[in-house]
This record gives sequence, structure tokens and C-alpha cells, in this order.
Amino acid sequence: MSIVSSADEFSKSLEAIPRQRSFACLSLKFGSLFSGLAIILYSILALAQCIVAFSHLPKEFTTDDFNIIFTYAVLVGVTFTHALTLFLSAILLVGVIREKLPLMKPWIVWTSIQVVMSVIMFVLWTTFSLVNHQGSGSLLLYVIEFLALMVRFYMLMIVASFYKQVEETGGETERLKNINIDSWYTA
Repeated sequence: MSIVSSADEFSKSLEAIPRQRSFACLSLKFGSLFSGLAIILYSILALAQCIVAFSHLPKEFTTDDFNIIFTYAVLVGVTFTHALTLFLSAILLVGVIREKLPLMKPWIVWTSIQVVMSVIMFVLWTTFSLVNHQGSGSLLLYVIEFLALMVRFYMLMIVASFYKQVEETGGETERLKNINIDSWYTA
């Protein structure tokens, strides 16, 4: 498999994501930067919360304590997820600023996986809560979770749209270089 066909396959996979022309009334580049910064802030806060959660778990336990082992495993997984998200969001910011497609692609793939997993978990969690009549049953909790999922999907749409825009136009930087070169000797 060549690099060109891999890039074409990735580009075609983005066709499933709806395209946006702007981030509200601002540019896609600004929206991509905003998305990256917002996710970085969220990841830092989530990592801080993971550290606090680790500090509240017992330091010593036996192999018979299934609940504690399971809690540690989930907490390690969540911490790893947020650390990877933080790293890929930092790479995204560099890719957006420099308009480098290979630096944006890992964030798009990772966030796509996260959005799909979040939808699956939301459906399972909601179904489980409603069938077993567990949890608070508060509609507000479901609405907040759903809105958070939609915001994350919108961020993915913005970054994927910017990726496609840079891919199709060659990037604003290259376009400005070409304009400058073409009009260099005309006065």
C-alpha cells in the first residue's frame, strides 16, 4: 500500500463527516484552533481529576478485591485516554497553524473513535439506566451528556472540514506564496 493511496482512502473516509464552511461566523482555521485549545483544557482538567481519584483509592489491596482492581483498571484507561488526547490535540494545533495535513490526521482519527465510543456508551448507559430503573433518572443529566456529545462531534466536523479545505486548496500559506511569486515583477 502506497502513501498516496492511504491518503486517498483517508480523504474518502472524511466524506461521511458533514462539511462545514465556517465556525459560526469565523474561519474553519480559527474553529480548529478553538477546538484544539478547548480539548487541551478539558484534558488537563480531566487528568487533574484522575490524579485526585487515584489519591482516594486504597494503596494496598489483595487480588480478591475485584472492585478495587476494576476501579484501578478503569482509571488507568481513562488517564491514558486523556493523556493521548492532550498529546494529539497539541499536535493538532501545530498542524492547524502550519497547515500540515499529516499533523491533523491523528487527531481526526482519534476523535472519531472517541465520538463513536461515546455514542455507544451513551446508548448503553441510557438503556441500562431506564431498563433497570437505576440512577437519578434526571432528564437534565441525559440532556447534558447528549449536548457534550454533540459539541464534540461539531468540533470533529470543524477540524475535518478544515482538513478537507487545506487538502483541496493547498493551504492558505501556499496560495499566498503563489500570489506573491506571480505578482513579484509586475508594478
